[in-house]
Amino acid sequence: MATINSETHAGRVALVTGASRGIGQAIATGLAERGAQVVLGGHVDDVGETTDRIAKTGRPALTVAIDVSDPSSISAARDRVTSELGHVDILVNNAGMFEAATWDDLDYNLWQRVMAVDLNGPMLMCKAFLPLMRGRGWGRVINVGSATVAIASPVSIAYRTAKMGVVGFTRALAATLGDEGITINVVLPSLTKTAMSEGLPEAIVKASLGRQVIHREAEPADIAGSVFLLAADEAGWITGQTIMANGGNAFAL
Repeated sequence: MATINSETHAGRVALVTGASRGIGQAIATGLAERGAQVVLGGHVDDVGETTDRIAKTGRPALTVAIDVSDPSSISAARDRVTSELGHVDILVNNAGMFEAATWDDLDYNLWQRVMAVDLNGPMLMCKAFLPLMRGRGWGRVINVGSATVAIASPVSIAYRTAKMGVVGFTRALAATLGDEGITINVVLPSLTKTAMSEGLPEAIVKASLGRQVIHREAEPADIAGSVFLLAADEAGWITGQTIMANGGNAFAL
């Protein structure tokens, strides 16, 4: 792992959901390396590796149990964060649920489960934690979507629909908070080497890489870099934007 000498996010409190592995782990670890006090939100039993990585930065992370589909779980997490740290400066809504169902395989229960995590989750997190930013004159919300929203495909219908909803949610919330010093943006990763992408058919992987000008799968750190940029002081004039972290995919929005 490269040594980070910059303190670009020093003094900031950053809450990252879905931080146990993959993109979320890279975001959480990188923010800690850049000086932030990181809060890991998710299933407590799953974040041990991320906690260990962050501990090496000399800034131990706070771990809070959060089910992003459960308002009461989010409320309890907010109360704990408020009690221990007082506020949140940076909120990264990264937790997600992937499905690969076709229309014929998709049923209402699966649709609802995906929407609960991938679309309702960011809204509920923002409802709970934005009050800790408002009035302070500074805040950063970065939602993690998916570059698949720009691609026509007969699979992952619920997932693609939810992630497109996050784009609309991001823009509407940015318009709401534009004069309060709080920016709201969404990062759309292309195919990334994570547990979520394991087991994808070779044809899908080949097609995805063929649409990019950088012909390889993204590493989690490739996606995390966009989040670090959007979470920085210098990014205060960027809001309501869809950042396509997709290796130059020709199907950009």
